[in-house]
Amino acid sequence: MCMCKTSHKYKLSPVVIRENEKGTILVLVLWVIALLTMVAGYFSVETRLRGNMGHGTWNLLKSKLEIESVLNLAAVYMAPLEQDSDTDDPDHFLLADGSTYKVFINGRDLEFTIEDERGKIDLNKVSEETLATVLDGLLGAQDENIASNLTDAILDWRDNDDDKRPHGAEKEYYQALSPSYEPSNSKFMYLEQLLLVKDMKPNIYWGPIKWQNVQEKEESPAWKGGLQDIFTVYNQGGNVIKAAAPEPLLKILDEKDLSDKGGKGTIRLKACLYQGCYQVFWDPVKDQNKLFKLVHWQQIPRFD
Repeated sequence: MCMCKTSHKYKLSPVVIRENEKGTILVLVLWVIALLTMVAGYFSVETRLRGNMGHGTWNLLKSKLEIESVLNLAAVYMAPLEQDSDTDDPDHFLLADGSTYKVFINGRDLEFTIEDERGKIDLNKVSEETLATVLDGLLGAQDENIASNLTDAILDWRDNDDDKRPHGAEKEYYQALSPSYEPSNSKFMYLEQLLLVKDMKPNIYWGPIKWQNVQEKEESPAWKGGLQDIFTVYNQGGNVIKAAAPEPLLKILDEKDLSDKGGKGTIRLKACLYQGCYQVFWDPVKDQNKLFKLVHWQQIPRFD
């Protein structure tokens, strides 16, 4: 018997792709490309978001440090309100009378204003009569109803009962809102709680209120602040200090509501830097270890 080695040759047949299969493969390829594009886009957006978050955090940190530097500067050079800026050198002291100052810090000029809160009306101590007079003096020329509505609503928020005034609001009104909340029925802890009060509008709170000194018949508004520049929760003395009061209060209030007292009270510092504006409330202190006591720090809408 002959044992012969047989050689087997295999020949691969060419793959034949039918026309209907070509369309399926094309769809699959397009899906793969689309998925890869989505993944790449996701990582691109994620990287950009993280970069923006890091940039924002860095700016926030720089803002905090710069404002703290300005606070230390203001605490050192703060002068009592009775200091005479007309006779003394104003370059060697600061007055908390609403003046704007400029300081060179971190390679650029930074403007800031400082105000003594005793130049404003304490929202927790003001009488109904004075509150109505001030709101009417500020808003009455534009809308008489808004002044009376806000007067009642503020008093309802502040008192400790559920008896609604004619134009005010109590618990039932605020619980019907969406989202719902309740009035504090106690004193205002922070002035921005005014934004929760019935009929309060952001443009009224932040300004500008186009108040005009009617007595002098000015063609353009002389003052463009808001209720945040008129009221406070930090005037422990009650009366408004003339030297620190904004112009509307000097025109609207009676002489009995004004005081010539000097000294230093709680100070509000306002400054805009980078993408944000800030207001900081602080008390000057006499201590070897620190120059001021921080009361309240808040980011606010741009005011420049």
